[in-house]
This record gives sequence, structure tokens and C-alpha cells, in this order.
Amino acid sequence: MATIHIWGGGPYHPTRAQADLLAARLQPLGHEIVYGTHRSMFDPERLREADLLVLAGLDWSGITKVDPKVWVEPQPIPERYEPLSEEHFRAITSHLQAGKPLLCHHSALLSFDERPEFAEIYDGRWIDGQSWHPPYHEFPVHVCPTGHPITQGISDFRISDEIYRNLAEPARSTVLLETEHEGRMWPLGWAGVYGESRVVVSALGHDMRSYASPELQQFLLNSVAWLLAA
Repeated sequence: MATIHIWGGGPYHPTRAQADLLAARLQPLGHEIVYGTHRSMFDPERLREADLLVLAGLDWSGITKVDPKVWVEPQPIPERYEPLSEEHFRAITSHLQAGKPLLCHHSALLSFDERPEFAEIYDGRWIDGQSWHPPYHEFPVHVCPTGHPITQGISDFRISDEIYRNLAEPARSTVLLETEHEGRMWPLGWAGVYGESRVVVSALGHDMRSYASPELQQFLLNSVAWLLAA
């Protein structure tokens, strides 16, 4: 079947445990899951092996200011931020130019903030100084009635998570999940295309309590199925 590369790591988020949970659901379908926190995941010869790239890690210019206590992954805390190399960025864009799909997960919307090109790739972006989220809490999620394959079998649900607000919001993609907060609706998940590649963004998935939501799990599994169906 497919080889799925998941790049994780960074503070706040248990991306390894989340990848393990997804692997437990995807491996019985014949998929191979490759997880890593190092940027060598983007080495050209390595990334060429991936049928689907999942960006789930948090690595951005503010990373050196993060309290060491909130680092979840057992990895070295960087003394300084290194921008994404041109080689690694080209490897990611080459993946997309080959028509291969990408899933952007939660905090990856912020990662590599020196690369404005990701806003076009994701059709959305966390903008430093503009985007924010209220405290983690339980809230209702509305499943948009688009008829999209990713939301098949999923009804409105409640989840404990973060609501990303004031993002650069999707303009050409189909919004699949949203929630109301302080009088307006905020997108939480969307699907679209970048060139010939399918792209899905999930702003949900902060922690394992969020991942306990069967609806979120189904949303991610459906996303993988749709991304690989191209």
C-alpha cells in the first residue's frame, strides 16, 4: 500500500503518541508509517520514498523561548532556531510537484514561519502576532454539509482542544469542520489542492485527550484515505 512519513516533535504536543495511534489504525490496512522528529525526514532521497507527507511538528522562530518543561518529545532542545534549508524546502515542493499529497496537522500551521510559501500550500497559515487561541476547553464542532468524502459518516461532535483564531483562512479549499466562538465561525479543517496535489489541514489535535475523540480519529483516517486516493 502506501508509505506515510510523519514529521513530528517540538514542544507542547505528543506527536509520537499521536503517530502511534494513527499507525495502529493504518498499518492493518497495509500502510507503512515512518515517524521522525529530525529534519532529515526532508532529505530528498528519503522524502522520495513517501507517498504521503504528514507535517505535525512544531518548529518555528520562537522555539528557543519555550519553557523546557513543556517539551513532550525526548529530543534535544535547540539553542537557536535554524530556518528550513533550501534543500529541504525544495524536497517538500518536489513531493508536491510530483502530485503527492500532504496533511498539515495542528501546530505545523506555524512551523517554518520564515517560509511564506506554506500559506499558499496549506491555503491557510498561523500568522505570528495575529493568530491565537483561547484556553484549551471543550466546544462543539460543526461538520459542514459539503458531501465531501472526508466527512462521510461524521456528525457534529464535541471535543476538548484549541480553537485556532485569526489564521490566514482558506480561500480556495473546502471547509469541512468549523466552530462558533465569540459570534463568528472559525475553520478547523479543510481540504483542497495545491497544483496537482491534494492537501488537507486539521487545526484540531492538540493532545491525546483531543485524540480520544472518535470523530477526530475518523476525520484523520478519512483524510488519509482521500489523500491517497488521488
